[in-house]
This record gives sequence, C-alpha cells and structure tokens, in this order.
Amino acid sequence: MKHLTLAVFGAAALMATAGAAFAAPAAGLSKAFGGEAGVSSGVIQVHGRHGYCALGPGGWHRTPARGVRIACRPPRPRGAFWIWKHDGPRAGWYHRRDRHWSR
Repeated sequence: MKHLTLAVFGAAALMATAGAAFAAPAAGLSKAFGGEAGVSSGVIQVHGRHGYCALGPGGWHRTPARGVRIACRPPRPRGAFWIWKHDGPRAGWYHRRDRHWSR
C-alpha cells in the first residue's frame, strides 16, 4: 500500500511540474496575437554590484560595494598590436594591424 501511495504522489508531482513548464512559454505568444510588443514581464533589470570589470552606461567599471564605482579596463587580449582606443562613445581594445575591436 505504501508503494502505491508513493507512486500516486510521485506521478501527481511530476504532472504538476510538467504543467508549470509548459505554461511559461505561452506568455511569449501574446506578441504574435496582437499583444503589447514591448512588455514581456514585470521584471526590471537594474545595475547591481559586481566585482569584475564590465561595460555599463558610464563605461568600463566595477562596483564592489554599494555607492562605489571603480573605473577599469577588461583584460588585454593575447598577442601583439593591441592598443586601448577611444572612438567616440566606444572604448576598448583595438587591433592596430587587423583593424578590429575585441569582443
């Protein structure tokens, strides 16, 4: 009797999780049927704390603590001819000979 009860509860749990997995992608279909194209969820992405060098709205920086912003550069790519270059709003590692930006 215990095995039958465990099997029934296990099957019910499996069906509940499978139903939730199929329900999530249906929200993306609202755009195809005339829903609002710009709104996908209620989550707003904000800039958080990070100890690594990342490109943000104010340029390359890291934010190890609240209210602290430290300017930095990403690591230099391997090889020769790489220089740190500013070209208008863009700044990054530039290959002088092959004339291309890193990343």
